[in-house]
Amino acid sequence: MPKPWGHLARLRPDALDAIRAETPHVFIPWGAIEWHSVHAPVGLDGMQAEGQCVALAKRLGGVVFPPLYVGADTLHDHYPFPYCISHAESTVATLATEVLDGLAQQGWTTLVIVTGHAGQGQQDTLHAAANAFAERHPALRVRMWTSFDLIQDPYPSNHAARGETSHQLAIAPSTVNLAAIPDGPAPTLEGEGVWGEDPRRASAAEGRKMLRLFVERAVVDLD
Repeated sequence: MPKPWGHLARLRPDALDAIRAETPHVFIPWGAIEWHSVHAPVGLDGMQAEGQCVALAKRLGGVVFPPLYVGADTLHDHYPFPYCISHAESTVATLATEVLDGLAQQGWTTLVIVTGHAGQGQQDTLHAAANAFAERHPALRVRMWTSFDLIQDPYPSNHAARGETSHQLAIAPSTVNLAAIPDGPAPTLEGEGVWGEDPRRASAAEGRKMLRLFVERAVVDLD
């Protein structure tokens, strides 16, 4: 039997009560507004994390929180790329703490943050906030993963490269235009904002494999 799930912000209280009673899980997608080269959307990180959270909710039940596009340590802090918004780490920490505290007060007992944006400052801040929250609420199950933490061995972390682009082709293919990448050498971080394998090698089929593996490993971790 499929387990009940839904998007938290779209549900009425009676539906939330029913889901919480059976599968009290909340999956929180976290992203950023950030340059992802010329072929991918600036909201890729949040869209990627939301796709992973939806896949987890469909498997385990629970609700998906609205994506939070609040990123610290974006490319804006290191390179002159446009269409980036970088927030202070303290802003991210405060928001994470307030969201987790609010959900715990509502009676949700499994709280999972998935951040598609994996700048080191973002990772460190969210890990610290999640760990501090878990220490205050030892009876709750709390996790914080980046999109690639659980699948790092076959699919390493990257930015706007083959991995993230494959994910995006699987989750929201209309937002990707590989033809926008000029002919020539593989894009680079300094030149085009791409870190990792050439995104022209990306495919939706690979993205679906990545998503399935992420879900399988997340389920094991949450058992």
